[in-house]
Amino acid sequence: MNVPRICLKRHLFAIGLVGVVLTGLALRLAIIAGPLGEIDADEAVVGLMARHIAFVGERPVFYWGQPYLGSLEAFTAAPLFRVFDSSTFVLKLVPTAYSLGFLAVSALLARELFGTGPALATALYLALPPAMWAVWSTKARGGYAEVLFLGQALLLVSLFLARRPTPRLAALWGLVAGLAFWTHLLAIVYLVPAAIYVLVGRRGRLGKAPYGLAGAGLLVGMLPMILDNLGNGFRTLGSMLQAPDLPIDPPAQFLRFFRVGVPVLLGLGQPTTSETMFDQDWLQRPAGHLVVALGAIAVLTAVVLVYLPAVRRLFVCGADSEAGPALLVMVAMLVPPVVALTRFGFFVSEPRYALPLYSTVPLLFGALWRVPWSRLRWPVVGLLVAFNLWSLSSTDPRLWRPEDSLDSSPATRAQLVQFLVPQDRHQLYTDYWIGYPIMFETRETVLAYVISGGFNRYLPPADNVQRTPNPAWVFVPGSDAEQQFLDRLASLGGRADASDVAVYRVYTNVEPLEAMRPPRF
Repeated sequence: MNVPRICLKRHLFAIGLVGVVLTGLALRLAIIAGPLGEIDADEAVVGLMARHIAFVGERPVFYWGQPYLGSLEAFTAAPLFRVFDSSTFVLKLVPTAYSLGFLAVSALLARELFGTGPALATALYLALPPAMWAVWSTKARGGYAEVLFLGQALLLVSLFLARRPTPRLAALWGLVAGLAFWTHLLAIVYLVPAAIYVLVGRRGRLGKAPYGLAGAGLLVGMLPMILDNLGNGFRTLGSMLQAPDLPIDPPAQFLRFFRVGVPVLLGLGQPTTSETMFDQDWLQRPAGHLVVALGAIAVLTAVVLVYLPAVRRLFVCGADSEAGPALLVMVAMLVPPVVALTRFGFFVSEPRYALPLYSTVPLLFGALWRVPWSRLRWPVVGLLVAFNLWSLSSTDPRLWRPEDSLDSSPATRAQLVQFLVPQDRHQLYTDYWIGYPIMFETRETVLAYVISGGFNRYLPPADNVQRTPNPAWVFVPGSDAEQQFLDRLASLGGRADASDVAVYRVYTNVEPLEAMRPPRF
């Protein structure tokens, strides 16, 4: 064994990885500084949670208003808020850091499975990814970047644990698995492959101590979720058992997952939550051509088939070096049914629940490095990265905003606040996508009660609005919510002063005030 040569390779890999991570950081900082870095309401909720953790002493277990998305992201942001104060920039540094951690762990996993070349190619692809991940890797939406980091770390630990089951690795495996599941229930797409790989790979001979330590670590990682559910009637389970808002159509959702969701993840389509704008934009994108989408899916399917024998190898021979890719193959096979055949399947034009498919990127470059034409490897990587950058540079920032408030932005909200505060109006009845960003951006000097676009995730500010004698109603002009307000006002024979401020219509001095207020909680 040539030890100096091996050490040199590791040294060069480390240098290369650091350079790629810094490149990924630079891209994400550029995104945060531009229009794609604008905060949305769901991110503002995380920011408000972090502020309350840092300055009020609250300890939320879950994302406000839904008992199945852990508060790891908010707790991570809280100490940063204590040091640097709260801001959109500081908040977005948290998912950015986790996404770069995901990049690094993915490269380490790829090196273990396929070697240095595929590892660095994986790192470069994730540093300069398609638009979907480039933007979502900076979004503080409650746990997406975090679950990818924890899930990929779990796969890496599983690889080592199956080879040599030490007590420390077993405890670490359990802790990471527990944290991942508390952070996001989507972690199931990592937990199942990880558990299968370890149990099957070791033929059940893990040892009493590692089994116990893995179980203890799992309980510790999930402890916030466990304690909350024991004290609140297993509300996480109850929420998961509720009927979905829309009827599930498994065949249609499965088809749309591959026809729309996967191409969007690849950068072949523009992510958006606006169905109208998505339909208009889709035909302008490569995925709008069926043959392009089918070709991309065929390539990905071929990559999975190349490594499908690794799964058989795992069950026949255990967790040897040739069975390692089975971890990623199982993730690739599990994500589509978990997403497409559940309530998550509704979100294919912005497939955030399918983000774990980015964990399988090492398979792509592992397969590429098996191609005999070695001179084509890095040119292909370069073309993929160049396409990723095109998908990001050609994206329309408006398509990333909620359809009902496309023109609402930090600048227009600042104008709205400048109009209201001098009148001593600090309480609003407004849309979810307007109200929560304003609360975060004003450090809760202006409070909101949500009357459209969502619901009141945190009741104290909404209750405050209900009690004030001089609230304002703020709408997007021409919206359904404004028309409902005007119809209600007319039915009561009431009156209000109307003002157009930036892109909003503001109603003040509303009479009869108490009759116009929404119902109390």
